[in-house]
Amino acid sequence: MSKYFTMYTSAELICLITALVCLFKTKELHWRLLIPFLLLITMVEFASIPLKALYRANPIPINSTVWLYNLLLPIQIGVFVAVFNGILKKYAAYSKVLILAGGGFLYLFYIYELLTNDAGIFNFNSTTYSAMSVLLVVYSLYYYYVLLKSEEYADLKSLPEFWWVTGTLFFFFGTTAFNLFYTYLLKSYTGNKLYLFYIRDLLIVILYGCWSYAFICKRWITSNK
Repeated sequence: MSKYFTMYTSAELICLITALVCLFKTKELHWRLLIPFLLLITMVEFASIPLKALYRANPIPINSTVWLYNLLLPIQIGVFVAVFNGILKKYAAYSKVLILAGGGFLYLFYIYELLTNDAGIFNFNSTTYSAMSVLLVVYSLYYYYVLLKSEEYADLKSLPEFWWVTGTLFFFFGTTAFNLFYTYLLKSYTGNKLYLFYIRDLLIVILYGCWSYAFICKRWITSNK
């Protein structure tokens, strides 16, 4: 049973429970959308554990977990586009066009990469994921820009959008840098492979920690209206 409760699944499960408790009565669709999204992510992560064991025993594409994450990727794109659109629309009316255009580009890129992969769905669309990561970093930085430019007072320590974006920025910027330099770091520090995975675990804790805090802030704001 302990093999199912990894750093990833534990962080995701805690964040899902927090979302269920804190976002259930939220009126905004983009916040409520995160509940089924987190549920789906948690289910995929739990389902991938026995598949990884099967793949290690019999390493053929059909036994890998890649197809699960390939199916999840377009859903991730859609949810992130929806949430960023919901967050940014009150700051800049034209942001919707930019965000939807970015999401459309990612979907086209996803379809192209899927069709051109030799193994199809069993070869992870890593380029699409990298493009999504870069785009989410840009969206996050843009949010900070419009927040700074806004004349509206914002108490950052209790602003749910700020903490959700912060978690997203740290995770996707960190994983992009991690993936870019992973091979170099592994060659430079051959005996420290385990420590490199600690970095990835730290990023997932930061992501879901910030998201959980954002959900708590959202619940507090909703309860005090």
